[in-house]
Amino acid sequence: MTAKPWSHRLPLWGRYATTCVSSAICALIGTFVHRAGAMNNLPYGFVIAVILLLLSAWCSRARSGWWGLFIHAVVFSAVVWILALGFIGSAILVPVGFTIPMPWCVKYVGYFWLYGILIAHAILLCMPQRWFVVE
Repeated sequence: MTAKPWSHRLPLWGRYATTCVSSAICALIGTFVHRAGAMNNLPYGFVIAVILLLLSAWCSRARSGWWGLFIHAVVFSAVVWILALGFIGSAILVPVGFTIPMPWCVKYVGYFWLYGILIAHAILLCMPQRWFVVE
């Protein structure tokens, strides 16, 4: 029998801290990469960002249960929405609401990223706990 991963052997506060740090890092990476390829109507960056989101959220629920997923959802959403609303600096990292003609993916990938985060967490919340067991 193999031992559980290091983050699963931490005390409860350590697992929650690991969830906070990993969700913040994944939110930053996902926000920076989600628009890659959108200009060519081939949103490979969005696909990579969603896969990163799902893997990070799955690990959080496997590590800490329902509360881990809840903490992941709060931290991940907060980081992405803070970056989207421009509270930090003057750069727009998640542009939405174009009025000029642009490719379809450019116009809507920001919306898909912002609201897809909430949908992905809701989907993971509805999955049975046995899918998140690490032995």
